[in-house]
Amino acid sequence: MSLLLGIMTLAGNSAVAATDSDDQPKGQFSGYDVRVIRPRFFTKARRAEFGGQMSVVMNQTFIYTYLMTGILNYHFTESLGIELDGSYGFSLDKEDKTLLKSSFNISTQIQRTQYQFLGGLVWTPLYGKYQLASGKLIYFDTFLIGGGGMTGVDYQYDHCSASATGQSVPPPAANTKSYFGGIIGIGQRFFIDKNLSLRFEVRDNIFSVDERDGSCDPDFTNSSSKMINNVTMQVGASRFL
Repeated sequence: MSLLLGIMTLAGNSAVAATDSDDQPKGQFSGYDVRVIRPRFFTKARRAEFGGQMSVVMNQTFIYTYLMTGILNYHFTESLGIELDGSYGFSLDKEDKTLLKSSFNISTQIQRTQYQFLGGLVWTPLYGKYQLASGKLIYFDTFLIGGGGMTGVDYQYDHCSASATGQSVPPPAANTKSYFGGIIGIGQRFFIDKNLSLRFEVRDNIFSVDERDGSCDPDFTNSSSKMINNVTMQVGASRFL
């Protein structure tokens, strides 16, 4: 019995010695690299996020509209959060609008977006990372947003020349009307560090306007609804608290 125990002890010591002297690096196998899978590196749960963006309305025919946007977001979990946005901006006429007026005396009626106050539920279903050729990892997540809010449309009445009765009357004074609607969107965050990210997103702000509001002679115009889709591209940065 003692001889058997001695043989087993000697065999065990030989195996340990062989393992310690093995030239194969620990954590690797032939042809494979074994790496530790870490927990989520960038966390959002129970954290507030605030930031700023430049927004551009992409689907307007005769004007460019630029909006400065502020963001306030609170993440209840890694996947769910709420967001409030406020935007204010200005519009510039495109060359097509100027050319129609100067060369053909055609005036175009424009709905100029002046401000937006929006809010919604944010769902973040995807979190991942991308490895560059240099070996550097870029962490990102992809989120969806849905909600609603209020949009202010600036009416300048620069297309007005005569009333619906055919008699020349002064155009209405420029003013801003507010309309309620809904939003849907998709975006991504690219994390710089655990507190800072770059954001890119595309949204569709859908609301209905009363065409009478933009009429040159409201007293002789019936109310009628017109659906507006403001598709915005937004680029900016945000910080987590």
